[in-house]
Amino acid sequence: MRDVSTEQRLRLIQQVRSRYHENQYDLSNRERILYGKSFTQEAPGSVQPEGPVTDTKPFSSFKLRLFLAILLGVAVISMDRNQIKIAGITSEQIYQAISADFEEHIENMVAAMYQEDTANTASEE
Repeated sequence: MRDVSTEQRLRLIQQVRSRYHENQYDLSNRERILYGKSFTQEAPGSVQPEGPVTDTKPFSSFKLRLFLAILLGVAVISMDRNQIKIAGITSEQIYQAISADFEEHIENMVAAMYQEDTANTASEE
């Protein structure tokens, strides 16, 4: 490295930076094609992708799901306090369905699948 002149070092640095910017540009184009927008942060002075870039956020249903969960929770609590039945279902039945332990059912299903797999393997031999 001692034999390399300052001019050669500068050219090497420029070449590396140029290649980095080309890679960033290619990456942002691929992201724009795949996802509709660029997820990489552009460095100052970097090449911007051609064409219009929209700045819209992707749709997230989290707030809607949270609101519905809270609304349903309040509805069940209200049903319990006021002794209301909806379509013949009481709040106690809802509590039982929520707290039901399905572990035994899952274990039986897995055991049945294992027995079927063992039977199929034995019949193939």
